[in-house]
Amino acid sequence: MTLDNWLSDHPEIDTFLLCAPDVNGIMRGKALPVSDVKKIEAGGVRMALSSATVDVWGNEIMGCSQVAETGDCDVVMRPTGRTPIPSVLNPSHALLLVDYWMDDGTPMQTSCRHALIAFLERFAEKGLRPVVALEFEFYLLDGNAEGLAHPCSPITDRCLIGREAGQIDDLEHFATVLADIKRNCAAADINVTGLNSENSTAMFEVNLDHTDDVLRAVDDGIFLRRIIRDTAVSHGLGATFMAKPFPELDGSGLHMHFSLLDDADRNVFDNGGPVGTSLLGHAAAGLLHHMDDVQMIMAPHYSSFRRVQPNAYAPTNICWGYDNRSVPVRIPGGDTRARRIEHRLASADANPYLVALAILACTLDGIKQKMTPPEPVIGACYDQGHPNVVPNMHDALRHFSESAWVKTILPPLFLEAYINCKAQELAAFENQITPLEIQTYRDRV
Repeated sequence: MTLDNWLSDHPEIDTFLLCAPDVNGIMRGKALPVSDVKKIEAGGVRMALSSATVDVWGNEIMGCSQVAETGDCDVVMRPTGRTPIPSVLNPSHALLLVDYWMDDGTPMQTSCRHALIAFLERFAEKGLRPVVALEFEFYLLDGNAEGLAHPCSPITDRCLIGREAGQIDDLEHFATVLADIKRNCAAADINVTGLNSENSTAMFEVNLDHTDDVLRAVDDGIFLRRIIRDTAVSHGLGATFMAKPFPELDGSGLHMHFSLLDDADRNVFDNGGPVGTSLLGHAAAGLLHHMDDVQMIMAPHYSSFRRVQPNAYAPTNICWGYDNRSVPVRIPGGDTRARRIEHRLASADANPYLVALAILACTLDGIKQKMTPPEPVIGACYDQGHPNVVPNMHDALRHFSESAWVKTILPPLFLEAYINCKAQELAAFENQITPLEIQTYRDRV
């Protein structure tokens, strides 16, 4: 469908918000009137090259060679072909997904979306097709609080507290906002298959449908987070995908379920038995082998590492198992025809384009190298002596920067930008003196 045709069905829209993900997966772009639709479709909209290489605060990432060498030239913003998404907060606006291209028609090498597209071609070369489904966990918040605070019930006006699995009260008390999230996702053509209460107060998990269109699945995930936040705001609430907003409660994860189909549409992980195929084992082994390499993608921010704690169903050990939620690489139970891997390492604040790329890259390397996994874990893995995942941003960045294998899966200019971005973010936090430090040490030492 052309944008003209879409606009004819949506006469209320007067503005397109052109948006593309930066290195962190945060949407950046510009607003244009719909009267510019021909210009937009023709690729006549331009933006600074550096717009994709900014840190989490929107500051330019220092040390990006292409930005310096070109004097921060313009790049072209081209629509991806995805249907525009009506804005939740402004009925006259619609979000239009675009991606960045150079003037010579080549993809911009600092685009995380282009990086995923390029890597998916490697699966096609192997005659394999990934089928993926994303799950995001998030918290609803008090929309009037300056910091982080649990919301009051829209029904009783009392604050809900506690840590309970499958809290039915949360589903009842927040039923209206949850229904609006589903409705707004449907309006955006995002297929939500589940929206459930999680283990903590006003904590929820939203499940997206399985699809063999990996790029579309990730695009949906990016917009899903925007829709949830905006829907919460429209109800006077907040929503956060921070990895660990409340130290005493569970962290929020981004889980990816995936299987692989061959050219005959057969699930190559399934052999009809309870264990699965040797390819499943190779894939699991690849995911474990490269876990330290990709931790900087799975836990991309300074606060992401607060989630990496044992006994909170957040993966802290490098291991795998069948129907075991304490491990980062889980093989769910159920019908073997749906045999798949659930990767549980990423936090909800991660860039979904990079998460999908990293998981599939680890999988493909495990299959190519015919890696052999260790024995699967039985029971909670935390005290069984398995190696720990990288627990802090400093070490994660070091592993990522020094990995020769990582250099084979990401474009050099993107890798440069991402490493510099994370170093810039880490330095900003490490240079902060917290109120607790001042209170503790000022008059004592």
